[in-house]
Amino acid sequence: MNTGTHRGTVVFSGGGTGGHVFPGLAVADELQTLGWNAAWIGRRGSLEERLVASAGVDFRALPARPFVDRGGAQRAVALAVLLLSTLRAAALLRRFRAALVFATGGYVCAPAALAARLHGCGLYLLEPNAESGAANRRLSRFATEAGVAFESAAGSLLCEARLVGVPVRRAFQEIEELRLPGDRVRVLVLGGSQGSNALNRHLPGLFARAAGQSRVEVTHQSGPVWVDETRDRYRGVATSALSSTVTGFIRDTAGAMQAHDLIVSRAGAVTVAEIAAAGRPAVYVPLPMAAGHQRGNARAMVEAGAAILVDQDDLQGEAAADRCARLIADRGRLMAMAGAARGLSRNDAASDIAARVCQIAERGTSGRRERAG
Repeated sequence: MNTGTHRGTVVFSGGGTGGHVFPGLAVADELQTLGWNAAWIGRRGSLEERLVASAGVDFRALPARPFVDRGGAQRAVALAVLLLSTLRAAALLRRFRAALVFATGGYVCAPAALAARLHGCGLYLLEPNAESGAANRRLSRFATEAGVAFESAAGSLLCEARLVGVPVRRAFQEIEELRLPGDRVRVLVLGGSQGSNALNRHLPGLFARAAGQSRVEVTHQSGPVWVDETRDRYRGVATSALSSTVTGFIRDTAGAMQAHDLIVSRAGAVTVAEIAAAGRPAVYVPLPMAAGHQRGNARAMVEAGAAILVDQDDLQGEAAADRCARLIADRGRLMAMAGAARGLSRNDAASDIAARVCQIAERGTSGRRERAG
């Protein structure tokens, strides 16, 4: 509940994936209950614009381009865009009278993060992964502080880092405990906000082989561009024990987790934290190109008995199908995994980060007032 007192504005920036947006929105929600305004800087027509606008947070668009792993000409263009966007971001920060910039990751946050230095306000970085991302590593030299979910991420950052966990939206914390239906297991497939072509190609066949004594009902988030061909793959392997619903994007992920018994997912840090908060057992399939940090994100869940891990290359094999079949048939294990997952959740992460951001923002605001006086 808002205190009724306007304490200032925190400007968030980041995007490209849901993992760079949802944690920021969770913290923004907490800050708004404490009397702060929230705004967001990202790219026009992007995922972050859609998600932030639907959350009712003021969104401002700036151009941004990836800078690393580009050739000379592309790097020059990206640098010019970065310089222009940084100046425009600084003007926005002055207009908002921003007390702090909260960067959630991705190259799109670079202009606002650099503009924080020009504006003279604090910069807080959020790093939810076991290994810090490229943008956060580079921006950490300008940051006041970083919040990390894993100690392993702190060593590569050039600013003070505190272990804070992953902020999760309240909707996931309010999901009821798992209650398995007697005649089926409901499986939710999450391949990331854009979907996963590998999961789309291989999971229908895996589920067809795994479905047996227990009927399996699958809801599969395929990504918008792969809906039709993913539906066709399920039709090609349909049996009386397997039914499926394919959708391009699930907006209410918390509601979907509430309605399902087992999650099959990539192992992005935010998704892992949301599944833990939801108290759902999981099968994690780490993204190969990000297998280092995605494996790290899932490791605590697997070691605690809350999940199993299947390599993407193994999805077509009988061993993976057999493991999933045994898991689906073992209702006692599913219930135990659900309890272990919820036991690993840090439901206070968003409120703890918001409280720390308030301290940094107010300290910076006081300092600017003293200098102005």
